[in-house]
Parts: sequence; C-alpha cells; structure tokens
Amino acid sequence: MRSLTVLVALSAMLSLSAAKEDFQSDTFVKQHLSSIGTDEARASVKNRLAQGDLNFQYLNVAGIVQGKLQFVSEGDKFVSVLKIPSPEYWGEQFASDGKKTLVKQIKPGIYSALGRFVFEHNEVLTEGLWGGTLSTAWALSHMDERHAKLQDQGLKKVDGRELHRLDYMPKKSSDLQIELYFEPDTYRHVMTVYSYHVMARAGGGPMASAGQEERYYRLEERFADFKNIGGLTLPEKWTIQYDSGGNGRTAGRGSASSITQFEATDPQISQNITVDPKNFEIK
Repeated sequence: MRSLTVLVALSAMLSLSAAKEDFQSDTFVKQHLSSIGTDEARASVKNRLAQGDLNFQYLNVAGIVQGKLQFVSEGDKFVSVLKIPSPEYWGEQFASDGKKTLVKQIKPGIYSALGRFVFEHNEVLTEGLWGGTLSTAWALSHMDERHAKLQDQGLKKVDGRELHRLDYMPKKSSDLQIELYFEPDTYRHVMTVYSYHVMARAGGGPMASAGQEERYYRLEERFADFKNIGGLTLPEKWTIQYDSGGNGRTAGRGSASSITQFEATDPQISQNITVDPKNFEIK
C-alpha cells in the first residue's frame, strides 16, 4: 500500500512538472492580448484617458472619502493621479516615461506608505504593471521591449474562484514578488499582487535576533466589470489595496488602520485624444 501511495504521489508530481513544461508564455500572452481586442483594434489606440470618481478608506475603519481618478497613458508612458480632499493625505501621483519614474511626495521629503513602497520598487511603474490593461503601457503589451519572463504557477483559488497565476520576473533583478492572475476561460487579467517581507529588529545588542519578526508588505490591484469600449474589452472597476506591513498575526496581515483602499468604479474612458507631451515629462 505504501509503495502504491508513493507511486501515485510521484505520478502527480511528474504530471504537474509536465504541465509547467508545456506552458508557452508567448502563446498565453497572445491569448491574453486577444481577450482585450484584435491586433488591429489594439494597434489603433495611441493613447487612453480614464477619469472619474473614486472612494478612499482605511479598511475596517468608519468613513469613506470621495475623490477623483485621472489616468492618462500613451505608448509606454503614463501619469496616474488618485486625488482625495484631505489635508493630512491628498492621495497619490505616479508617473513613468518608460525609463524614469515619479512618485509625488505628500509633503516635502515625505512619502505616504504606499508612495514609499512604489518609490522603492519602481518596477511597478517602469514595467507597465500599474493600472493593468487600463494602461497602454501594460506590461504584457510590451514583453518584447522589456525582456521580462513569465513563470506558470497553474490554477490558484482566490476568494472561492480559480484563477490562473503567472509570476512576472523583470529583466532587472528585484526583491518584489509579482503575481499576475487571469480568468482561465477568458484570459482576462483580473489581479496583480506585489509583495515582499523583511526581518524587523525589535532592538539592538547580541540577542537582537531573538526579537526579530517578519513584516509583510503587500500591494494588490483588482480589475472587474469588463466592458467593450471602442472595440476593446477593458475593466471599469479598479480596486487598489495596500497593506503597509503587518506581522502576520492579525486578519489581513496588517492592522485594520494600516490597510488603505482606493476604488474607482465606472470611470469615463476616452481613446485617441489630444494629449500634451509635456504631461509625461519627468525631470
């Protein structure tokens, strides 16, 4: 019986290995891009503007602040603004010209927790990951230029449904774990998760290691409510959640007040508009 169990386990491992070897990233990328639109329809779009209302909140804390979203992209360039009317925290502004990036400080010399995360891991911007398929700079639309790699992780359960996970690995080494999730039947991109963890010291001295604990940092983008816009299938719901470093002992990893969320629903999306090139200049 034991030998049979070992044989079954070995067979399962070999099957999984074979499935991963059969994965062709080029084929998957083509299927995904086709889920957005035809080659002709995608090529016809030179730029895109998404703008509208958004809600901001600290999860599990009473109160939602209403703000504005503006996201303009052209080729591999983009500017993203998440604006809320708050004197303590006005929101976020991220930009990339394909090489250089900008993360706006909330005060001179001070980044927000989310801003600091993106500033320290600017591959979120330079790789065209931010904003998913809402952006013309979308990473999987520029694989040939960026020379990134995709590693198949198979189907994973996320909130009760199965999604196909691919790990995205930039050409330049990074300590960031980047996970892309797709609907297995439509190949639509529905989620990106960026995460890393560090050992935080509780104090100094020769016994400091005893006071160490792992701290987790996680940024998540979710996309939903896909609709046909100018011949392309694009998401009209964009949810951004950032957990600024819990120790893994509480629900959601971080404390409730450390998890921030922006959510834009039903933005107005325009394509092939007149855009001033100065919008993308980064000094």
